[in-house]
Amino acid sequence: MRERRRLLPFDERSIAAKALSRNLLHFLGARRAGRIAGYIANDGEIDPFLALLECLRRGYQCFLPVLFPGQKPYVRFANYSNKSRFRLNKYRIPEPVVAQQYCLNASQLEWVFLPLVAFDVVGNRLGMGGGYYDSALVLSQHRKHWQRPRLIGLAYEFQRVDQMLADEWDIPLHGILTDKMFYSTDNQAMLDDPIG
Repeated sequence: MRERRRLLPFDERSIAAKALSRNLLHFLGARRAGRIAGYIANDGEIDPFLALLECLRRGYQCFLPVLFPGQKPYVRFANYSNKSRFRLNKYRIPEPVVAQQYCLNASQLEWVFLPLVAFDVVGNRLGMGGGYYDSALVLSQHRKHWQRPRLIGLAYEFQRVDQMLADEWDIPLHGILTDKMFYSTDNQAMLDDPIG
């Protein structure tokens, strides 16, 4: 699946990115502006950046993932604006230059739009294997009333598979948004709730 993403011609990637951005903005619709996280596309991932730019224009606070080293590496989220400066992380992916104390944990965001390698329609996601998102989200998942963040996977439609086996540490998605459509999972109630 990763190879198929990487081999997608530039014009097809561009068309898919525009379609994804339209779908993402339609998905957010009239929800009040809040804190959302996206990502900078890498390794052929579908690109949400056009939507992030429009979200900034609409008054959302936008965040991008920043990797932090440690015995178990993890991700936090740095504010992104048109004035942000970037540096490359160890995977050569641009990250905003923000001091760690100003980065947010996932639970401080309303929405996290995250990349994936493959997905099924019940919300199972195959990531790149580093476990960064899973470790960042595990604390939110175990809260008694898990409301934030709401997790939406972003993918090309061809990344959908019939069924995936989930490991016990995998964090399920609330939905998946592709260049073609939105797939809701069993966590629909969380998507219908207004952001509060």
